[in-house]
Amino acid sequence: MTQVGTVTFPEYSEVRCLMMPYIQGDPDSIPDDYAAYRSIVESTYLTRGDVGFLTIDESPVRKGVPHRGARATFGRALHTEAGRRPTGQFGWGGSGWGSATNVFLDRDVRVLLANNLSGSCALWDVEHEDTSYDGDIGNQADLYPYEDAVLMQAGEVHRIGILTPHESLPVQADFDRQFLRIVGSGVHGREPYFTVNPLMRAA
Repeated sequence: MTQVGTVTFPEYSEVRCLMMPYIQGDPDSIPDDYAAYRSIVESTYLTRGDVGFLTIDESPVRKGVPHRGARATFGRALHTEAGRRPTGQFGWGGSGWGSATNVFLDRDVRVLLANNLSGSCALWDVEHEDTSYDGDIGNQADLYPYEDAVLMQAGEVHRIGILTPHESLPVQADFDRQFLRIVGSGVHGREPYFTVNPLMRAA
């Protein structure tokens, strides 16, 4: 886990895309719907020229609730980016052991995270190998006390791995939160909910 820079978020507009493929470092590879993020895309990337996957989530969050905590089943929205499969691979999709996996990720995939609200995301500078099928590790929250965490500040860009524990935290007041995630190359397959990029012919 490393802080690799900062970004300035555009004016809030409730724009949203999920794992949309694009060319890292190339602002012209994202559609006009996300034009406000082109300067960020140009300056913020893992490997310029490689395919990446862009998530932008601008949405209101209410006091006492984590922005991205819906997946939590153990009280804390503590998770890794990918879940371990019975084969030892890491993936997304399916609802449990034995279910179909739609997306596999290489072990060395890296991820960039940023948001516009200080203290709304905690990171731990370790890798949690024994993760769950869906990446939810809230049942092991005692391993990750907040005093050992790095609390992301507004605009900071952090690079993590797919097994880096991180947590969306309850916010202190109602807020229009902007979340940015860039997943690097090494993603195989797609989920039906991934945003289609009409500028990427094969994606």
